[in-house]
Amino acid sequence: MARRKKWNPAALARRALFFVLGSLFAGFLTIFLEAVLGIYLPRHFSVSIAVGLAVACTLWLLRLLKHPPLILRNVSPIAAGLCAGLGVHIARFWLR
Repeated sequence: MARRKKWNPAALARRALFFVLGSLFAGFLTIFLEAVLGIYLPRHFSVSIAVGLAVACTLWLLRLLKHPPLILRNVSPIAAGLCAGLGVHIARFWLR
């Protein structure tokens, strides 16, 4: 049986920092991409595509920095982005 790593305060602080920075990056990237895509596509589709791209870019960047989220450690960034974009698309469709 594999030995579990102990959590020390520095590791927890680092995880919290990357969580906050990743969330801010995804939010700002979503806003920027929606503004750019909103010129060419209807708002309904530009928001869904922007969220999917922002999630995929954020997870790719976190994986590149060797700090993937715990839950999504083994998930492809493209798959996570597609699921996030599809989820936003369905939510916007149902909430009309």
